[in-house]
Amino acid sequence: MKPEMKKIVGILSIVILVGTLGSITVSATGLYDTGDRPSYEDLVNKWNEIQNAKQELRDTLTGYGIELPNLTIEQKREILNTIRELRRDGASREEIREAVVDLLIDFGVDLPDLTSEQRAEIRRNITTMLEDNYGFVFIELTAEQKAYIKQTIIQLKRQGATQEEIKAAVVDLYESYGGIIPELTDEQKEEVHDWIVNMLETNYGLDLPNLTVEQRDAIKDKKSEITDLQIELKELFKNAGFFTKMRFLRYLQQNIN
Repeated sequence: MKPEMKKIVGILSIVILVGTLGSITVSATGLYDTGDRPSYEDLVNKWNEIQNAKQELRDTLTGYGIELPNLTIEQKREILNTIRELRRDGASREEIREAVVDLLIDFGVDLPDLTSEQRAEIRRNITTMLEDNYGFVFIELTAEQKAYIKQTIIQLKRQGATQEEIKAAVVDLYESYGGIIPELTDEQKEEVHDWIVNMLETNYGLDLPNLTVEQRDAIKDKKSEITDLQIELKELFKNAGFFTKMRFLRYLQQNIN
């Protein structure tokens, strides 16, 4: 909670626009001199790419027998407003994710009703297992390091890098900061997956879908694609002109459902 509300509306909210406006001085020349700035069509096209990728993910999950929540417009708006308010209050990503999960459960979505303590315990268990048995070393990245990794991904995408090339570059960066992400064999990946599933089902009573390696990889790749597209749209929006931003936000208000 990739999660995946999908973060793009929060990114493109009025809060971000206000923040952008507060950091610039508008002049008569600046309002109309767009130069190489992204156009309204660039923003709309990227937004549509994201929607198409999300629909492909939904179709993939449905094909694997995974039911997805069918929320009303009012429920979606309540989730978006909650995300916006929590971000404004400085909430962490984990706090936002937990709030969204709680809302979805209130809306009748069948999700694991785990406490924040249980979720933290699950993360610790997985981290300890990976570090003890597979040589992983996890570190807490700074805000600057996270921003640099995101910018690196954007640049590599612009240069036409493959997903494997981008993944390798991110791993190299992470390890340069002190972390270690060893390359696991397919057999080791299955061992990790089976251990996690067994731990969640045995200790927390979760009923998880039985997916193959290929199916899990397909889901992961599509999620990664959506994340990359969202980063690209955020970058386009940041570099767009004032009137382009306003016009695009109106477009979102008219087309989000």
